[in-house]
Amino acid sequence: MPSFDVVSEIDMHEASNAIDQANREVGTRFDFKGSGSKFELDDDRIKLQAESEFQLQQMMDILRGRLTKRGVDVACMDVGAVEISGKTAQQVATLK
Repeated sequence: MPSFDVVSEIDMHEASNAIDQANREVGTRFDFKGSGSKFELDDDRIKLQAESEFQLQQMMDILRGRLTKRGVDVACMDVGAVEISGKTAQQVATLK
């Protein structure tokens, strides 16, 4: 009887493209103009930076939409807590 091993790997190239698209969208949206909000990809960690926690929530929605459109399962994201320091709020999502 054949056995099946389930292996799930993330296509990091597609994830990188999704983050680039999300950065472009954040850069062109009126409610993010001049806020310095951005996504940064470092290996398997995505760092979100914005001025407020509300903007981080909006950015997470944008990121999930872009990842889904590029074929990356959003269930693979482990979203960390929001860290507020001074004028910026940060959040880290780890791709696993």
